[in-house]
Amino acid sequence: MKADIFIDAMGMIDDKYLVLNQTTKPTSKLKISRRFTAVAAAAALILLPLPVSTAFGSDPAYNILYHIAPSVAQTFKPVQRSCTDKDIEMTVISADISENKASVYLAMHDLTGKYPGGYWDLYDSYDINVRRDMVGNCSFSEYDDETATAYFVVNLETMDGSDIPASKVTFSVSEMLFGRLKTEDYLTDIDLDSIPYEPDTVSSPENVNGQFFYREMKEAADYRFLPIPKDPVAEPAKDAAIMNIGYIDGALHVLCRYNNVSETDSHGFVSLRDNNGTDVFDKTAFGFCYRAEDPSSSYVEEIIPVAYEDLGNYRLYGEFYTTQEHITGDWEVTFRLK
Repeated sequence: MKADIFIDAMGMIDDKYLVLNQTTKPTSKLKISRRFTAVAAAAALILLPLPVSTAFGSDPAYNILYHIAPSVAQTFKPVQRSCTDKDIEMTVISADISENKASVYLAMHDLTGKYPGGYWDLYDSYDINVRRDMVGNCSFSEYDDETATAYFVVNLETMDGSDIPASKVTFSVSEMLFGRLKTEDYLTDIDLDSIPYEPDTVSSPENVNGQFFYREMKEAADYRFLPIPKDPVAEPAKDAAIMNIGYIDGALHVLCRYNNVSETDSHGFVSLRDNNGTDVFDKTAFGFCYRAEDPSSSYVEEIIPVAYEDLGNYRLYGEFYTTQEHITGDWEVTFRLK
């Protein structure tokens, strides 16, 4: 979708309001009490060591005030619907509000055309500040090659199901990834007819920091793990390597290493596929993630329950992701929801 079509479809933001004619429910005594407490705390903060001006723009003062009294902090925050850093302009385009939900549309415009296009990722570095209890998230929508602009959607929802209130929202971003690279193919360098049966193993790594996939799992200490060899078995994609593979305790173990994780968000998955190209064990596979001695890399040991004698009936398939460029910066916009 071209930028002009996108903007026409969403509707340009009004100077005062993103969306008009929203109704708000009467304020309860409990909410009034909480609001009074917040105002008192905010007043104390402003009147004591901090100059009054800090509540109207200084990031440190705003952050302190927001943690004490978010409703008051958002009241003080000036509206700024566009900002620029690192030659990228972030702009609030429009919003759509329906009862207890709101969708806000943002454009990230590459002013010089120097950054890779395609999929842009905020790398979970965004913050959404609101004046009351809401949940929210941000997701990539699309990239327009013609205008070098990436579009994102910020979704907000009140936690108690009440209507979206008349308030200001502050959205900030500190990191971006550009140019996602995806590699997927059969791992032909690995022969499933000759997988080592009950190879040497090691105990659970001390730095396991996550579990993944579709089933409830035991603790990492209940499993045996593959050791990390000096050289990989295969390197199917940029920043991805198959380090070891073996059959342990009734399951196929595949140890993968992902490099430059903090700069590229490199990650991936492996699975077994039948002759029709169907993943046959993906809903029973699981695994563990842990850090390497080099903090820029991480390991994932995937565990796929399958009979050893059946391995020759399948092929190992890999899906790997990395990105071309990573930058840090300071982007922040504040806008009215009503």
